[in-house]
Amino acid sequence: MFRGAFPVIKTEELVMRKAKPEDIVFYNTLSDPETSRYEFWEPHRTYEDTQKFLSKIFTKYESGKYFDWTIERRKDKIPVGMISFHDIYPLHARADLGFWIVKKYRNMGYATSAAKAMIEYGFSSLGFERIQALCAVENTASIKVLEKAGMKREALLEKYARLNDDRSKLSDIYMYTIFPQY
Repeated sequence: MFRGAFPVIKTEELVMRKAKPEDIVFYNTLSDPETSRYEFWEPHRTYEDTQKFLSKIFTKYESGKYFDWTIERRKDKIPVGMISFHDIYPLHARADLGFWIVKKYRNMGYATSAAKAMIEYGFSSLGFERIQALCAVENTASIKVLEKAGMKREALLEKYARLNDDRSKLSDIYMYTIFPQY
C-alpha cells in the first residue's frame, strides 16, 4: 500500500514514525502483565521476544502490507507507545486500528491524539472507507480513547477471544468503527 518512503505522521505533540531497532526499550512495557492484560498477543517473557517482535515489524515493512508506527513525543523524541493498522483488506477498503502506550505516559492524551491522526491518515491517504478496532469490554481506558477519537461502538462480539487476563475463558469484545465524513 505504501509507495515510496514510509509515512511520518505528526500532531502538535507527537510524531508517528517507523519503528527502529532502538525501540527495544519497549521490552519493559511489552512484558508488563498490565499492558498486555486485555490483549490477544502474549506478553513478552524475554528480551528476545521483543527483538523477534521488532524483527517481524521490519519484515512486514518490506512487504508493504502491515503498518506499525512508534509514537514519539516531539519535544524530546521519547517513544511513548505504538499504533498500527493491521488486518488490512484493500478490496474492502478496511483496516483495524490497534495501539498501546507505555504505562508512565498513559492518561496524557497521547493515545487519543495518535488515534485521531491515524484515522485521518487512513481515510485521506490510504483510502480506507472503514476503520475498526476491537477492545475488551473491561478495557475502560481504551474504550475512552476510541470514543474520544470519534469511533462508535458497533457490536458486542460474545465469547470472541482468549485474553491474557484469563486464557481459560473466551472473553467478550466490543467492535468500534468509524467511517469517513464526506
